[in-house]
Amino acid sequence: MFDRSSLSEQVEVALREEIASGRFPPGQRIAANDLKTAWNISSTPFRDAVRALELQGFVRVEARKGIYVAPLDSSAVNEIFDLRIALECMAVERATPLVPDEEAARVRQAYLDAQKASEVRDLEPASKTDRLVHDLARNHCGNGRLQKALASQMELIRWVQRTINRKLPAAYVIALPEHIRIMEAICARDLEAAARAMRAHLEASRERLQARLPGDSQSA
Repeated sequence: MFDRSSLSEQVEVALREEIASGRFPPGQRIAANDLKTAWNISSTPFRDAVRALELQGFVRVEARKGIYVAPLDSSAVNEIFDLRIALECMAVERATPLVPDEEAARVRQAYLDAQKASEVRDLEPASKTDRLVHDLARNHCGNGRLQKALASQMELIRWVQRTINRKLPAAYVIALPEHIRIMEAICARDLEAAARAMRAHLEASRERLQARLPGDSQSA
């Protein structure tokens, strides 16, 4: 199944996708032997992949018990969003004067069009445009290290985002006005307003998820 040249990295990607997609929900025990058999791999690359995912926050390893998908509880959500807010607010502030006019206008219009579509219950444009402003901030922040830091968090963020949307199918639509405010600030080249709007959006996203967590922890 995997190219042997970088086996542990490929196993890491595959296992992370199982988690981020929701096929392995928070709290679920991962059947390591079953996966190693299905993927035709030895223990070493699997162990290396698990170690990497543990550092990233996707899994936890319990001695003599096994490997579990990390719980998505209130504490975890707060930690993930604290880091996301710090990185993305910095990115959007730095990107605001650097984004090309045409690209900024195009993204803003995409959100406005998605908002109109949502008024007639067409939710697909809202889903397709959800990441645009976040990608815009990352791609144009002008700081390679910041881009790498954001990229390393994207799968973890996607995991949380998909959890939000499973619990609240209209989450993409709810976020549209928040995305539009960010884009209006970017188009106006207002660095402080863009950072404030991004922070407000991410804090609101955090609150939407926290409100739907079943108590202190979420398990399979």
